[in-house]
Amino acid sequence: MIYSYTRVSTNKQDYLRQDEAIKKWCTDNNVEIDVSFSDTITGKTFNRDGYNRMKQAAVSGDTIIIKELDRLGRDWDGIKEEWKYFDDKDINIVVIDMPLLSQAIYDKDGNIDLNIKFLKAIVFETLCYNAELERQKNSRRTSEKLQAMKAEGIKLGRPINTEVDKTVCELYAQGMNKSDIAFYAGVSRPQVYSILKRNHLM
Repeated sequence: MIYSYTRVSTNKQDYLRQDEAIKKWCTDNNVEIDVSFSDTITGKTFNRDGYNRMKQAAVSGDTIIIKELDRLGRDWDGIKEEWKYFDDKDINIVVIDMPLLSQAIYDKDGNIDLNIKFLKAIVFETLCYNAELERQKNSRRTSEKLQAMKAEGIKLGRPINTEVDKTVCELYAQGMNKSDIAFYAGVSRPQVYSILKRNHLM
């Protein structure tokens, strides 16, 4: 079985972007999707009924097609956990935006190509390692900047004492882009800019 999965906000354009990319990949690779699953995430709600149904349905030999790696989870820890789950069950994951992760682990006879599976594992672990390094670097840089500003007597604005402010600033320090920050924090992009500017992080 071949499944596709999209996780979107209420933004119709976000859904169309993922859907069109998946359809194009399938056309280019002569692949036909058997079942499509989708979840709509609103604000702070991260209910993944569609994802969970797909996860229960997929078995060894199946393929799951996603546009971006972060469709698997909210953060790298979650993504790694989900990747391991599918990898242990020999379920092929196709990540369209990452060519090295879009190769099938099964050959034309339906047998597992251990070389491809090993290559994908190396690429995935490298991505996780680099992401963690980037997160640590951004977090350290943000912390150093705040400490320097305090030392110079610069007022940092309203304290980060709300859950939303804290979430926005932490995600920014981890290197997440502003659109994704807005998505995960359940706020608008202008609010993200406002929070970051208020705390002199932009």
